[in-house]
Amino acid sequence: MTTERQYRQRRAARDRIAAAADRARTTASRGQAEHAAGRAPVMPADRFVFIGLLDELALAAGLGQLPAGVLRLALEASDAVMREPQP
Repeated sequence: MTTERQYRQRRAARDRIAAAADRARTTASRGQAEHAAGRAPVMPADRFVFIGLLDELALAAGLGQLPAGVLRLALEASDAVMREPQP
């Protein structure tokens, strides 16, 4: 049976990963707009694949479906995204 503490941990992990996905999505969208205006290079398509991966990881983390090692790596990747400078 899942305890309230486990639910809180799942929600916290989901929220951290989702926040990183939102930040990366905002940055990528801004990069696309800058490219359309001719002020920046093309935003790599891989960035959008990574954002989709973060979205899926956030969903799985919220449901408690990620193994501990995968969750740790997802949180590390999310923290790295959050540390990226904003343009």
